[in-house]
Amino acid sequence: MFETSQDLLYVVLAIAIIWFTVFLCWLMYQAGRTLRNVNRIVETALEKMEMISEAVEFIRKRVDNMSSHLGAVSGIASGLFEKLVIRKLSDKLDEKISGKKVKSRKND
Repeated sequence: MFETSQDLLYVVLAIAIIWFTVFLCWLMYQAGRTLRNVNRIVETALEKMEMISEAVEFIRKRVDNMSSHLGAVSGIASGLFEKLVIRKLSDKLDEKISGKKVKSRKND
């Protein structure tokens, strides 16, 4: 079968090359699977980021809309508050000046 030790060396080298080729194929397969998983993860992350961006934009529009309404409401509330404070202060001032308790005015 083997005439010289060189024939044995060639057989061992052939087996080593076959095992090295199988190992490289397995390594490339694993690398491909890993890259596919990374691609899926990146796509999922991009989808989630897009959903978050849309949600933030929706909330921002709602807050902008509400803030325009709150400006009018706060103006009305401050006007009413100012009227009440001025009325109370004027009643107290009248009370101090006249020395007796003044009847509270009816609501306008």
